[in-house]
Amino acid sequence: MASFSYRVVTKENKVIVGSLVAPSHKKALVAIAKEHQESTVLFAIPDKTRDAYRGFLNISFGFSASDRIFFFRNLAAMLSAGLALTDAFRVLEEQTQHKPTAKKVFAKIRENIENGQKLSSAMKRFPRYFSGFLCESVAVGETTGRLIDTLEVIADDLEQEHELKRLVRAQMAYPAVVVVVMIGVMTVLMMYVLPQIAELFYELEVPLPLLTRILLGVSYVLKTYPWAVALVLGVIIGSIVLALRKEKSRYVVHYLMLKLPLFGEIMKQTNLALYFRALHSLFASGISLVRSVEIAKETLRNAVFRHALDAAQPILLHGAPLSDTLKPYPFLFPIQAQRIIEVGERSGKLEESFEHLTRYYERAVRHKLQTLATVLEPFLIVIVGIMVGGLALSVFLPLYQTVYVIK
Repeated sequence: MASFSYRVVTKENKVIVGSLVAPSHKKALVAIAKEHQESTVLFAIPDKTRDAYRGFLNISFGFSASDRIFFFRNLAAMLSAGLALTDAFRVLEEQTQHKPTAKKVFAKIRENIENGQKLSSAMKRFPRYFSGFLCESVAVGETTGRLIDTLEVIADDLEQEHELKRLVRAQMAYPAVVVVVMIGVMTVLMMYVLPQIAELFYELEVPLPLLTRILLGVSYVLKTYPWAVALVLGVIIGSIVLALRKEKSRYVVHYLMLKLPLFGEIMKQTNLALYFRALHSLFASGISLVRSVEIAKETLRNAVFRHALDAAQPILLHGAPLSDTLKPYPFLFPIQAQRIIEVGERSGKLEESFEHLTRYYERAVRHKLQTLATVLEPFLIVIVGIMVGGLALSVFLPLYQTVYVIK
């Protein structure tokens, strides 16, 4: 017996989430349909799938985005050269000698294929390595007999997605590095330089200005109670991490991030570019629009987008056009995007609409990143100038008063 989590949609478009115990997935679906009559079953997933393969699922250390691109690209090349699927996986095992976790995954997939499973079915057993989007795409390639072409398309899409994310991270890293270095330099100056200068002022009994007294107070706390400061920072960071694990607080944080000037637009357009790229690939492969919308949602990391698409799914499932389901969310899906989708629905060229939106938002992200670099550079210079100027004033103002006293 196994435990299954499920989600159904009633005739009133109400989503019901629950769980049950059944001997198999097929019998679980039968039991769910019997319990929720006149409702549509969205999915039923075994609860322990992740735990059963935890030993193989170290994505952080075993399978990076580059490794995933390498996997699909090489697999397509070997299959096009005439190698059998099992032989191709043996080669992949040899090529990943330095990554034992990935090697075990490839070995397990090969064993499952040798036992009669399809590639897509074997991949589904490792959800941290292969998302639902990837598995569904491979399944379509197997069904249509165009597996090699499908693998190449997946590799191209993953490469484009990785390049976009890399570009965003690179641009975001610049201000982060500047801020961290600036804070580090200021901390060193306040802890070791300013106190030595302050000793001279105390000996001369020169009254210190407010700015200098504040900085000396911060310096005293940092030098006297370093572990307490570290503990407070650790508690703050830990609280933020724990809050982001809760759905409601994560939603609030992600919503506020989307509201940030310039940064929010970059985050929004990056999510739209990734989503429409996945949606185009799935829909072009022959997967139904309803299923494509549900699977493509996995490419999104923003809780606000995911929540909106969760709410739109039941309406779409009951036959409403995609453009109509997105109308309540103009903040996430701009009116322009909705109209392009609507034109595609009316003309029967929805696939082309998704492709157009993908290109548009990828270009928009690159343009916004260039604007960000142009705007941030003088802004950071001003911030650094204010902090350095404040530190300089805290030193020179007492010096000026010292010279006045000596006169």
